[in-house]
Amino acid sequence: METLWLGYNGLVLPFHEIVAVLHYQPALDGRIRQAYGQVPQGVMAVVVTHHGGYLPTRWPAEQLRRRWATWRSSTVKR
Repeated sequence: METLWLGYNGLVLPFHEIVAVLHYQPALDGRIRQAYGQVPQGVMAVVVTHHGGYLPTRWPAEQLRRRWATWRSSTVKR
């Protein structure tokens, strides 16, 4: 699996583009609008991309961090 669906129609992000996963806070709304065009309902976390975008996600931050960590550990050459 190379991509992560963020819980909204058409919003998929390759794992390698993720640099951070943040808990959602209304203070991030401006950044979300800048990257996504709107702040959709049900945002639980925000994924920060290597391009500096802040994308909303319906998944809890802890769940996203686990999935991201699993992906990273699978890409490490042993």
